[in-house]
Amino acid sequence: MGLYTYSFCQGILYANLDSGVIDNLEDARHEILQNFNQMDLDNASVQEEMRDIVDDMVSEIDRLINRIQSVSFR
Repeated sequence: MGLYTYSFCQGILYANLDSGVIDNLEDARHEILQNFNQMDLDNASVQEEMRDIVDDMVSEIDRLINRIQSVSFR
């Protein structure tokens, strides 16, 4: 039997109580969006530029989550 079993790897990715890798990435995505929504941006061009940056960050997190979830541990 290998050192890193299927259940061990799944535990790292999906551990309970927000301690798994996927949970932490999802929390980061949520916090980024929440922080952006709470920003007081009066300048429309700055708000648009920040929206683009936030959208890129969220997309990168989503791609990372999808990539991690595509790895098979069997």
